[in-house]
Amino acid sequence: MNKLTLKIEYSDFFDKELCDYLSTIKGVLFSKIDIENNEIYIEYNSSIILLKTLIMEIDLYLNTNNTPSIISFDKHFEKNIAKDIIVIEDLCCEYCLKGMIEDLLENELIKSAYTDFNYIDKKNVNIFITYDNKMMNLEELNKLRNKFNNY
Repeated sequence: MNKLTLKIEYSDFFDKELCDYLSTIKGVLFSKIDIENNEIYIEYNSSIILLKTLIMEIDLYLNTNNTPSIISFDKHFEKNIAKDIIVIEDLCCEYCLKGMIEDLLENELIKSAYTDFNYIDKKNVNIFITYDNKMMNLEELNKLRNKFNNY
């Protein structure tokens, strides 16, 4: 069983009915919505539904499929965890940042990500990540840094 917590921004459809919708998706075992904090907690079977498909289902329900809206995630991974910070030296815009967070979500080796972006200062924006240190090395982390600083 896999676990995932997503923090979503800018959705007019973030409501308790989302849990009802998620319960109809094959492979979703449990979901819980925290409307006040715009968070979704999901337990799912990744051999039945892929993470990417699950995210697409949520995007479709929330009507956010054309606008990046995930601002943090946690895959609740507990083994071989290391922490790091990806510094975005000159962020283009908040949508690019959310796109980066979504790219990290799709990366199997990244286990959580959140940012301290304040929507004002676009210089040296931090993305705090955890990753599987048995599978990811410094070279791969540096590739992510370079990719995000040339987004």
